[in-house]
Amino acid sequence: MSERPLRVLSVCTSDYSGGAARAAYRIHLAVRELGVDSRMFVKHKGTDDQTVLTVDDFIPHNALYRAFDWIRNKFKNKWQHYQWGKYPDRQKFFLSDLRSTDIGHALQKIDYDILHLHWVNLRFLPLEQLPKDKPIVWTLHDSWPFCGVCHSFIDCTRYQDECGCCPRLSSTDKKDLSHKVWKKKQKLYKGLDIHIVTPSRWLGECVRKSSLLGSFPVSVIPNIIDTDLFRPLEKDEISPRWQCFKESSPKKHYLVFGAMNATQDRIKGFSYLLSALSKLKDAQRSDIELIVFGSDKPLDGLSDIVPTHYVGVIGSSHDLVSLYNIASVVVVPSLSEVFGLVAAEAMSCGTPVVAFRCTGIQEVVAPQSGYLADPYDAEDFARGIDWCLEHNTDGELSHNARKSILSRYTPEAVGRQYLAEYSELE
Repeated sequence: MSERPLRVLSVCTSDYSGGAARAAYRIHLAVRELGVDSRMFVKHKGTDDQTVLTVDDFIPHNALYRAFDWIRNKFKNKWQHYQWGKYPDRQKFFLSDLRSTDIGHALQKIDYDILHLHWVNLRFLPLEQLPKDKPIVWTLHDSWPFCGVCHSFIDCTRYQDECGCCPRLSSTDKKDLSHKVWKKKQKLYKGLDIHIVTPSRWLGECVRKSSLLGSFPVSVIPNIIDTDLFRPLEKDEISPRWQCFKESSPKKHYLVFGAMNATQDRIKGFSYLLSALSKLKDAQRSDIELIVFGSDKPLDGLSDIVPTHYVGVIGSSHDLVSLYNIASVVVVPSLSEVFGLVAAEAMSCGTPVVAFRCTGIQEVVAPQSGYLADPYDAEDFARGIDWCLEHNTDGELSHNARKSILSRYTPEAVGRQYLAEYSELE
């Protein structure tokens, strides 16, 4: 008889919405192709994949349970709103506490050998239900697992010692909410067999310095790019949604900027992009238009700087690939990127990228495939946009960008690295 395939359960808030979800689902598919009996467990399911299980598969659906769950969540949310209400001056960054949902003890009911955690926030996974008798691989998509409440620490180093006096909360209290969450995580992680995976060397070094996860082993495995999907397209392959852009203004250069809550989340660096665009306008660069995805909320005055098109959340993969293809440059002005999924997807389509030379994205944007600006220097960012437009007339940057992704981030190459990680834990 042949050996039973290795069973892995990947846990992520979603299998489709957001960069972490896309990354997690691609890993799930890649290791299945290599013979792993992989399943996913999610809160929000957007695919029709039968190997993806949801919370609804494990909780009761009778009226009594729904009433009880509603009352319980109402109480929990009121308590947490009270806790967060102590920090009215907290900064406008995405922050999370330890609120979770009832998962019906799914982690105890599903049969698996290895638990593979991904992004588990938005009130999803109760960390107290993590198993102590199974190895846990945890692929980090931000810094929340080793911080108190923040998902991007930027220039704060408190995670290396003990959270408290949190600058994101505008707090001077050593025992503030960030400290309480940090202490709870410290207690919950104790006794767990955790193996950390980071998609960049930069994040791996941050983990090693952290007080919460620094004692656990750390591996660096990049995210997967579906290079068959994200590829250069012929003109007639472009989605009709975007063809009108090129047809109406064939001589225009389209800059594409996008992320979840692209214009609202300060981490995404939209203010730096505005400054860079202003400098290009001052330099009489009038052949540029901006397309923003992931946000449909216009900002006052932006259209005075450069013609701007807000296209909202893009649900279709073909639409996203087509958008990357009509772009002359994809701009990623983020203050912090664990990996830089948008950048890698765009490069796989042969589109140059401009980003800041910092955090994980600097490992993705290869030389002569785009431009890495000095960190948080809007003038140099503008210079990078101009440089890419002037130096890609023969398609050399596009060729180099595609080649770089093919050499490092294919499903098989990354999938085999995860297979090796799993095999060490059997």
